[in-house]
Amino acid sequence: MNKWIGLVIVTVLCTFFFGSFLTAQVNEVKSKDIQIVDAKLGMDVKDRVLVDEDSTFSLNSKVFLWFKVTGATSEILTITWKQGEKSYTTPLNIGGSPWRTWANKTLAIAGDWAVTVTDASGNVLKEITFKVQ
Repeated sequence: MNKWIGLVIVTVLCTFFFGSFLTAQVNEVKSKDIQIVDAKLGMDVKDRVLVDEDSTFSLNSKVFLWFKVTGATSEILTITWKQGEKSYTTPLNIGGSPWRTWANKTLAIAGDWAVTVTDASGNVLKEITFKVQ
C-alpha cells in the first residue's frame, strides 16, 4: 500500500513540474514562429510600400509604422506608440503569412518615442525608437 501512495505522489509531482515546463516550451515556440522580418517608420504608405523613411519627425506629423510579418496567420498584433508615461495602442489583424501591414499615429508631443509590435501573449516582436521635434 505504501508503494502505491509513493507512486501516486511521484506521478502528481512529475506532472506538476514537467507539465509547467512543457507548457512554457510550447508557448515559446509559438512566439518564435511569429517574426517581424522588416519594419520601418516613414511619412506615408503608397501601394503597400513605405514612403519617406525617417527616424526624426516634425511635431503634429502623421507617422507610419510599416512592417512585414511571417508566421502570424489569423493573429492580432498590437502596435503601441509610447512617449514617456503615455501610450496609445492599436490592434492589427494579420490575415496571412507573409503579410505587409501598417499603422499610423499623429504625434502631438515632442520628445523621444518608441513604437512596439507585440503578439497576443504580450511578447515584443519589434521595437523602434524615434524622435519628434
